[in-house]
Amino acid sequence: MISKPDKLQQWLLYTPLGRYVLMNEKIFYHNTIQSIFGYYSIQIGLPQINFLQNSKISNHFIIDNNIKCDVVFLPFAENSIDLIICPHTLEFTPNYHHFLQECYRVLIPEGKIIITGFNQTSFFNLFKKNIPPLKNGKLIKLNYLKHQLQNLNFQIIGGKFFSYRPLINNKKILLNLAWMEKAGDRWFPTFANNYALVAIKELLTTTRIETKKNLKNSLIKPQLYPAKLTLYSKKN
Repeated sequence: MISKPDKLQQWLLYTPLGRYVLMNEKIFYHNTIQSIFGYYSIQIGLPQINFLQNSKISNHFIIDNNIKCDVVFLPFAENSIDLIICPHTLEFTPNYHHFLQECYRVLIPEGKIIITGFNQTSFFNLFKKNIPPLKNGKLIKLNYLKHQLQNLNFQIIGGKFFSYRPLINNKKILLNLAWMEKAGDRWFPTFANNYALVAIKELLTTTRIETKKNLKNSLIKPQLYPAKLTLYSKKN
């Protein structure tokens, strides 16, 4: 179950530093979901903030807003959802590996999952104790998350680092440091405050594996078939 989501939402909505992070996250979701089509999409995490409002998918639902459920047991049929977005969901889900398995189950073949989170190699990890909503969260290492997604048969098809300004809760100073966005993208992207991943659901296919003996026989040993004999009787 997601723990302490309200504190994170309040921080994102009503503090200068939180609004700066939220602005970058909204821009990323807006640009990414514009090219995704389908019938159903769901948002899991931050239910008070609608990241799907500009989606081309008209049927979208927000967990803990439109639908009440436990995120580790999603109430959807297999292969039924076209898009799942997870804004800061994994950081507040204790058993997020099982949650990712549930996402794989409900996504259609080639359905997409988008994950955003705080970067472990950033100021947010160094000064996590100074940010109240992150005290109960666990920042996930990006390479470890990518490895987990691949093990669950997700193919990573995109991603982005964003938000490079230091953790200063002052609107004026944050505006004066706008130059750090371009500098960060060019010189130190892996130290960004936030990251995003876009992955697609791949299906497992069964492939027949021939044994070495059978393969050798099929390639070398000729196939012999009995000839058909036709008897002719000679008329007198």
